[in-house]
Amino acid sequence: AKEESNQLLRQTFISIDILRNETIISSLLYLLSNTINRKDRSKLFSVYVIEQFVQIVHMPAQDRRITKTRKAIYSAFLQLLNQKGYETITVQEIIDLADVGRSTFYSHYESKELLLDELCQKLFHHLFERAQHLSPQDYLTHIFQHFKKNQDHVTSLLLSKNDYFIRQLRKELEHDVYPMVAEQLIQSYPNIPHSYLKHLVVSHFIETLSWWLKKGKSYSEQEVVQFYLEILKVGSN
Repeated sequence: AKEESNQLLRQTFISIDILRNETIISSLLYLLSNTINRKDRSKLFSVYVIEQFVQIVHMPAQDRRITKTRKAIYSAFLQLLNQKGYETITVQEIIDLADVGRSTFYSHYESKELLLDELCQKLFHHLFERAQHLSPQDYLTHIFQHFKKNQDHVTSLLLSKNDYFIRQLRKELEHDVYPMVAEQLIQSYPNIPHSYLKHLVVSHFIETLSWWLKKGKSYSEQEVVQFYLEILKVGSN
């Protein structure tokens, strides 16, 4: 009986140790993925994908299992996002669709908000990548096209005015879009505060994109971008 008790204790401690290590590793992977996305956002997306693939190939079996579980949870989240609004999605629904246990879910994600954060990181990493030769008009057209292609889950976040998604989108627009038109706007309106011009460019972009996705799809991406630039009185080259 004593030996059976000792064996049971050993198995229990082993299980706890595995769970603890998986939690630590998954947390490190999450932090690293965010660091890569935010720090190397200008890196070509194809290069980024290759690097991630190489890392996965050389992962130990335990790490690959963790990655597979995270992918199942993330995929379930996207599938639900295609079906309903973010606010109405529950953690239990994600767990059921991903076919994982509640403790497993929380060892990878503390909340569904972290899933939304990961979605924004992955989306914006590619969305705001810009090749040097692209004109402002071509670059903005690329952004519109990307929203159109990913509209199942992206449009629902945009049109529902999800606070977190809109805040992150505004940051990206301030960082990547405003600088392209800032010089011309400042020259055209020297007496208007720069902070107001930035707010105008970003807000106008979001409203133009929202209008196009809801009501303006009879117009092409290029036409809507031209509307946007004309309202700002900014040249396309």
